[in-house]
Amino acid sequence: MNSFDRSTSTSTTTGMWRVVFYERRGYRIHMDRTGPWLPSKSQAQHWANWFGQLGYHVALQDQTGGMERLSPGLP
Repeated sequence: MNSFDRSTSTSTTTGMWRVVFYERRGYRIHMDRTGPWLPSKSQAQHWANWFGQLGYHVALQDQTGGMERLSPGLP
């Protein structure tokens, strides 16, 4: 694996990130919507925190599909 493959196959602070919104439906959690792709993790983290304070269940998704759950209670 070359350095480009390693840099794109791991979840780091570089690359594109977006906020993912979840909705609880009974005992199930459903991915409801996704936000636009943002150029940095810090921007996505900022928006995720803002939406989380408004009561939304959120996670961060990187460009490789990896997820970081931010709201308590998400699987």
